[in-house]
Amino acid sequence: MERILIIEDDRFFREAFSDLLHKEGYAVDCACGGGEGLEMLAGNRYDLVITDLIMPEVDGMEVLSRVKGFNPDIDVIMVTGDTNLESAIFALKHGARDYLLKPVNPDEFRHSVALCIQQRRLLNENEELKKMVSLFQVSQTIASCLELERIYHLMVEALAREIGVGRYLGFFQADNRLDLKEVRGLTPESAEHYREIVLAALPGNLPTNHQIDMLALPGEAGDGIEEACLIYVCNRGQFHGVIVLFNEPGRRLSNIQLERKNILFLLEQSSQAFENAETYSRAKDMLFIDDLSGLFNHRYLEVALNQELKRAERYSSHLAVLFLDIDSFKSVNDTYGHLVGSQVLREMGALAQKSVREVDVVIRYGGDEFTILLVETGCDIALMVAERIRQRVESHVFLAAEGYNIRLTCSIGYACCPDDTLSKYELLEMADKAMYSSKSSGKNCVSHFLLTS
Repeated sequence: MERILIIEDDRFFREAFSDLLHKEGYAVDCACGGGEGLEMLAGNRYDLVITDLIMPEVDGMEVLSRVKGFNPDIDVIMVTGDTNLESAIFALKHGARDYLLKPVNPDEFRHSVALCIQQRRLLNENEELKKMVSLFQVSQTIASCLELERIYHLMVEALAREIGVGRYLGFFQADNRLDLKEVRGLTPESAEHYREIVLAALPGNLPTNHQIDMLALPGEAGDGIEEACLIYVCNRGQFHGVIVLFNEPGRRLSNIQLERKNILFLLEQSSQAFENAETYSRAKDMLFIDDLSGLFNHRYLEVALNQELKRAERYSSHLAVLFLDIDSFKSVNDTYGHLVGSQVLREMGALAQKSVREVDVVIRYGGDEFTILLVETGCDIALMVAERIRQRVESHVFLAAEGYNIRLTCSIGYACCPDDTLSKYELLEMADKAMYSSKSSGKNCVSHFLLTS
C-alpha cells in the first residue's frame, strides 16, 4: 500500500484531501505545517507528498526543495490558492509532479494522485526488473565459471557489492572442513580474530538450503565492526560455505532484509556453479589421472609444469624436474607376467609419492618412467631428494605382502630452473638426458644434466 503525506495548514482542505485518499485505499498521514511535515519525512517512508504552497514559517517551496534533496524519488504535488503562473512554473521546474489550484475538483485531485502513483509503480517495477537482469547477468558469469577458487571470489564480491560493504570473509568446504578462502578489508590479525568468532557461532548442523542470519559482534576491536551478515551457500541440499559480510564503520546492515530477495536470487542462480565445477573437476581428473597407478599422467605434465614455472618466476623461487626410469623392468614382466608388473608400477608410484612432499607432483610419464616436479627446490636439495628416492627403491622389497621378493633399482636424472635453464622444453630435455646418462653410467645412480654434459 502506497503511503502519502499531506502537509496543509488549513484544516478543511487537510481533512478533505485525507478523506478522498483514504477512500482510494492509500495510507495517509497529515501534518499541520511545513516544519511538522519535514519531521515526519525524516522518520518515515512516503511515496508521495501533497503540500500547500503558502504556509507560515516553512512554505511549500521549502518543503519541495527539502524533499527533493532528501530523496529525489519522492513525488510532490503542490496545492494552492495562488493563481500566480510564475509560482507554478517555478514549482514544476524544481521537481513538483503537479500543480493544483484550490478549490480542487475531487475528480481532478484523485486523477492527479492516481497518475502519479501508477507511474511510480511502473518506475519501481522497471528498476526492479533492471536490477534482476543485472543480478542474473552476474550470476550467469559465476555459474559459467569452472574453477572453484574463481567461483569463491566472484560470489563473495557479488554479494558484498549488492549489500554495499567492503569487508568480508568467505569460508568454503574443502576436505570436509571449512577453509577461509576469501578476505577483504581486514588485516591478517583481524581476519584471524573474526574467523574464530564466526566459526564458534556456526550451528552444529550446518544448513542445507540458502539461509541468511545476523550476528551481533562485541565491537571491541576498534575497527567499527558491530555486526555481521552470515550468508550460507548451498546447492541441491549440500552445504558449500558461508560468506560473512561486516558492517561499514558508522553504518548498520539495516538493508539486509530489504535486499533479502536479491541475495537469495543471486545465490539460487549462481550456486549451480559448484555442481558445474565438480563435474568439470571429475572430467578433468579422468583426463589427467593414470588408470594403472592413480598418479597424474603425461597429459598433466604440461599443465603442472606451466603452473609451477609461473609460480617460480613470480616468487623468484626454484623448480626441479626429476626423470626416473626403473632399471631392467622388462625382466619383471618376463618373469612374473604383466599383471604383477602392473602391481609393481603401482607400488613404485606410491613409493615415489611417499618420498616427496604433498606440494610436489609425481607423474607416471609412461611405461616404467616417472616424472617428479619438486616445487621451490634448487639443485642441491633436488640431488638429496633424488638420492633418497634411489636408495628407497634399492632397499625396497616389492609386493612383499603378496609373497614376492622382487628387488629393483632406478636411474634418475634431474635439471633445475632457473639454475640450468628458464625454458620449459629445455628443462624437460635436460632431465631426460640426465636420466639416460645415469642409465649409460651403469644404472642405479643419479645424474645432473650440467655434470653429465
